[in-house]
Amino acid sequence: MNQEEYQRPKRRKKRRSPAKKVEVEGATKSKTGKPKSKPKSKRKKKKDEELSTHKVIAMLMVAIGLFGWACFAAAYAHAEEGWRSNEAEKFAEENSDIESDDSRFGRRSRARSAMIITVFVAMKDFVLNAFRQIPNVFSVIAFNFQHRLWLVILFAVLEGGAVFLGYLMEKVGEGFVDTPKY
Repeated sequence: MNQEEYQRPKRRKKRRSPAKKVEVEGATKSKTGKPKSKPKSKRKKKKDEELSTHKVIAMLMVAIGLFGWACFAAAYAHAEEGWRSNEAEKFAEENSDIESDDSRFGRRSRARSAMIITVFVAMKDFVLNAFRQIPNVFSVIAFNFQHRLWLVILFAVLEGGAVFLGYLMEKVGEGFVDTPKY
């Protein structure tokens, strides 16, 4: 088929006949006696329930920054203050009382529960240390730039990746706004 033959017919707009207007005390009213329309005011935009791309990327960057700060503070505290430096020995001492005559499954379940407890305690210490090191912010930053530059570069690359992800999301989102032309 020819492209000219396949064109859709255009719809005609129906024209409405304007209602007769009656002037009453300076207000414009229609024939029925009701005011023609409300005074023009700015309509409020409907709030989308979805978050905008900018907000999502900003929240992602804040999350990366907070996790980066926690890692910086942990590196500083471990090297300078000896924070959690003997955890392997402490774990071995606490869990060395396992009797040799127990069954294999009993030892596994006790070891599994001890590991789970250790993970939760370590996460709690990790988060609390991030708050504890806030007064030492300049020392933490200086230490990481001097001794852990790779950690600073890693989180800078992650932040840049978040910005690039936002750029890609905007470009993909723009593709859905325009209607395709045939």
